[in-house]
Amino acid sequence: MTINKKKVVLLIVEGGCEEVLLNNRLRSLFEQHNIRFHIQHGDILYDLSKPDEPIKSVIGNAVKEFMMKSKFRPEDVFCVLHIIDMDGCFIPEDAIVIDETQKELTVYHERQITVPHEKQKKLIVARNADRSQNINTMKALDTILSGEINYRMYYFSRNLEHVLFNEANPEKGSKFPEVEQFIEQLEMPIEDFLQKSMPLVTGADPYLESWDIVSQNTASLEQYSNVPLLFEFVKSQSEL
Repeated sequence: MTINKKKVVLLIVEGGCEEVLLNNRLRSLFEQHNIRFHIQHGDILYDLSKPDEPIKSVIGNAVKEFMMKSKFRPEDVFCVLHIIDMDGCFIPEDAIVIDETQKELTVYHERQITVPHEKQKKLIVARNADRSQNINTMKALDTILSGEINYRMYYFSRNLEHVLFNEANPEKGSKFPEVEQFIEQLEMPIEDFLQKSMPLVTGADPYLESWDIVSQNTASLEQYSNVPLLFEFVKSQSEL
């Protein structure tokens, strides 16, 4: 008798809050899959320890690391879903403004990022250039690891706390209790709540259009998320 093994839906995320937010809902919707999270504990799109490594290799190695630790093969993985924070990385350079009275190194606003001095401005300009280039590379991919596994990348903008709580500059540290309480009190499916932050897409390819919208001008500072498309993608691929 052959036992059908559940295939893995792997979510690469920056922190544990994304797992708290999405895990139970994904498990309930897609019982036929093995939902797993690979938490990076940082920004995989801007890793100063790997300045010369192509971003496709960085993401591919993260997937390989997960598979080695979990003893999965590429054929065991249904798809890789990568969720990132935008952090205003597509804004024009003149929207990064020096405020010498500011104590914090980086403060996010609705239409600009403020920094206290020129050194920090140059750092944010460089970070944004690298992150936006890496995002443009990865959002164009349908597969990863030499075409072996389906891949899609999704975003919270500026970050998860901004989308959920409208917190422009959340304090660093664990937000688990707030996210757990949010989910417990939410009276609708999380994908329906996130739909309120979904960019208005009208074309034939909502996925790429959602990226085009958030990449324009200062939109990567606004309260956008295309994570609802993640649910639609898993559902559509599962029905094939």
